Amino acid sequence: MSRAEKMVALTQAVRGVFNRLKALGDELHGDLDVTTAMRAVMETLSDAGPMTVPQIAKLKGVTRQHIQLLADALVEGGLASVKENPAHRRSSLITLTDKGRRAFAKMRARETPLIEALAAEFEAPELERATVVLTRLMARIDARLKAEAT
Repeated sequence: MSRAEKMVALTQAVRGVFNRLKALGDELHGDLDVTTAMRAVMETLSDAGPMTVPQIAKLKGVTRQHIQLLADALVEGGLASVKENPAHRRSSLITLTDKGRRAFAKMRARETPLIEALAAEFEAPELERATVVLTRLMARIDARLKAEAT
């Protein structure tokens, strides 16, 4: 199998894992009225603190419009709020509310046993190597996208 064929197999596996993680997240958190995409934004806000929609979009590698829809849904559900941004008048900060922090803590608590069970099925070096490879792949794709945008 050529390197290109191996890359195709890797990207197919990544898509398959992504889709299954989404389905698992939707099943695990379906009663919370939070989609897996909304959960991802909540995770970013929980880990990084208040951010603008463009900042979240850049970090996630998706469009600003996509993140805006998710942020609007979080605000509508009382899980996030919009705050004035002292650094930029037109780009408000999105932050988790107390309700959002509690909901996200509940999600993480639900996920922990599942993550631990999945992790136990792999050797630590396998997980480390997979993380290194996927992180490098993401960086290469980001560099290509940046080069094409200029």
